[in-house]
Amino acid sequence: MRAALERYGREKNTTGPRPKETVREQVRARLSLAVGGTIMQSISASLSKGTLKSAPLLDPPIATGLTESVNKIYDIVLKHGPVSREEWGQLPALFRRVRHLLRVYYDAVFTHRKTVEFKFCDMKDMSDVGLKLHECGLFLQLSPGRLSACLSSAPDLETFIFDDPIDLGRWRLEAAAIEQTVKADPEADDDDRERALELENKSGNDLAAYQLSFFLGDVLVAFLINPANDNKDKARQAKAMGRLVMMSTTPLYQLAFGDALTDAMRPVYWTPTPRCSSGFRMRAACQRWSRTGTLKDGLCKTAMEKLPGKAWAHQTPESLLGIMRGLIRKLEFEGDDFAETPIFVIILHQIYSRYGLEPFERASHLSDFEIIFYFLHRRLSKKPEKFQSAHEWLPLLKKYRNVPGATRKRHGWMILTISGRWDLLAMCGYGCGYAECPETSALLRLKEARVRGTRDPVVEDRLFQWGGASKACARCKAVSYCGAACQKADWKRHKSECAAEAAKNKNEEI
Repeated sequence: MRAALERYGREKNTTGPRPKETVREQVRARLSLAVGGTIMQSISASLSKGTLKSAPLLDPPIATGLTESVNKIYDIVLKHGPVSREEWGQLPALFRRVRHLLRVYYDAVFTHRKTVEFKFCDMKDMSDVGLKLHECGLFLQLSPGRLSACLSSAPDLETFIFDDPIDLGRWRLEAAAIEQTVKADPEADDDDRERALELENKSGNDLAAYQLSFFLGDVLVAFLINPANDNKDKARQAKAMGRLVMMSTTPLYQLAFGDALTDAMRPVYWTPTPRCSSGFRMRAACQRWSRTGTLKDGLCKTAMEKLPGKAWAHQTPESLLGIMRGLIRKLEFEGDDFAETPIFVIILHQIYSRYGLEPFERASHLSDFEIIFYFLHRRLSKKPEKFQSAHEWLPLLKKYRNVPGATRKRHGWMILTISGRWDLLAMCGYGCGYAECPETSALLRLKEARVRGTRDPVVEDRLFQWGGASKACARCKAVSYCGAACQKADWKRHKSECAAEAAKNKNEEI
């Protein structure tokens, strides 16, 4: 990391290239965020146990190894003076060699088995792969003439950039497949979800696609921000747009690329050009911003705030749902205060003014914990004509802050799957707040006797009523009970808590 800091410096640049800088100076400034993020990532990795060391770095490096291949790419792309056709022609094979060796390395991370090819995985610090390729990609992006010469001399590089499959790795694909299976299974329980989450977290250690996404993102963005000189360039722009849309809005790719793609796509956020459609800029910025991160949050937040109104036109139901899912994620991270921020208000107004109630109805089932869209759909349904301007949203969002906990949990209970209700029967304060509730004990016994795959509508309705028809304490509304007997029995414990909760004045009902 010390070498990275010395090589790239610590300059800041979050608003685009500054005038009177050379291309190399612009590249150095643009790299500063990536260097900072990589340092954080390396520190985190060093604190974790069992981090796999790369193969020994020889002097000179082993032929066709990762270090030699990356250095060759670097020396060709950033060469001072003209680059020959023969030199450009080496790039496609070098990039595919790097991609292959990254797969060899990260497969070893997962299997703890080193194949005979592992000896070629000799980069002293794996983070340097992404950083050096990022520098190469930025240099080509900011040197349109050199990028044109590169593609003219090495046409197969176009195939690598536009058409080669992106190596997400079997681990991420398996994690995604298991997650979908669990979501589709009404009988999936906490153990199933825990296993799926563990595999997803483990798959996050596969950074093969992440290391390459710096370069891919830089070059794809180059086709959007640089002018097209002929029909071939226009075709490249169309391909670049399609691939960037896929990379920046598909959840699986978002997880694989992380901050690397956000950093590479910064020019998309700050470049007001017809080649970067406002709708695409909006989807990309929102999807990246919603994932929350100290380095990327400010960049994408600023992009969201500066988007023109037309960026919200022609959205699909799926893209709107993705945006609203991102808002839920931000609320989960930042709390109810976030719902009263100007950017949250603007997004809601833009969606409602163009698409009406339907997106809010669909989003009301996205989360059983953060039920803001359930709340908004109910309120909007009562007075759909009221919210015609952005400033009319803020009073409603302030009311959401005062929806009591018992109310939130009761409505969240309704959204849960049947297996989710069984899993949360004795957790999180759903249903009856009395610790010795007879109905809770009876349902727990039924849960123990339950056979997976065997459904009993009577029992399931009883479970639903326990949580969905519970009554909140009339004074504090912070806890619910399945009946008056349980509330009376719990009063001695609840009395002091009740006064404190009542003082918070959270009594806004849905």
